[in-house]
Amino acid sequence: MSGVRGAYVTGVKTLRKAAEKTGLLGKLENSASPKARHVRTLFSIFDANDMVRMDMAWWSYPAMERVDEFLSERPEARIFEYGAGASTLWLAKRAARVDSVEHDTGWAESVRGMLADSPGNVKLHAVAPTAATADSVVRSGRVGHTDLDFGDYVSTIDEVGGPFDLIVVDGRARVDAFRRSLDHLADGGVVVFDNIKRKRYWDVISVMPGLRIELLKGGTPTLPYPTTTGLIWRD
Repeated sequence: MSGVRGAYVTGVKTLRKAAEKTGLLGKLENSASPKARHVRTLFSIFDANDMVRMDMAWWSYPAMERVDEFLSERPEARIFEYGAGASTLWLAKRAARVDSVEHDTGWAESVRGMLADSPGNVKLHAVAPTAATADSVVRSGRVGHTDLDFGDYVSTIDEVGGPFDLIVVDGRARVDAFRRSLDHLADGGVVVFDNIKRKRYWDVISVMPGLRIELLKGGTPTLPYPTTTGLIWRD
């Protein structure tokens, strides 16, 4: 964690203790105001359990609303997710089956703990990357991960097998994961691509033919700035 980010997180945790003592945290959480509820989430930075308790995924609010509407019309939906976390449990409440793959095996164990009280319709796949070689074709652009091969992680969707009504791309090697997702997307299905406007994603996705992309920018739980989540359909 960078120095600036670390200082921000530490500051938020300190403020949270004060907000709990004064009862402000509860007032914000129980408020009917979306703005107040968003302020409440700012006290939950890097607290996935808190996100789960508030029934939120870590996407933009407009994207959460659109996905909620999409799944409400498909109670038997099958979902595949790249990148496990609070969204895994959020999806589990709205779908018949969720398969989620996570590259960080330590974090995967934490998510398993959060899933203890879930409906039992989630299968979590922990697939760690391997050391990259000259033959590696699936890399991540994230700093600190560029020397790793995410081939097994990305191909987990092949082993599970579709079709899937909804596929979430929110982990590592997102462009490769997205390309693989299209082979398993059901007719009328949608891909949720988080942080799609990051240059290393957008420069590739925006020029791919045969796609309809809906950009949903807005406030995002735990963050003091907006982000953009993309919903992608095949034409």
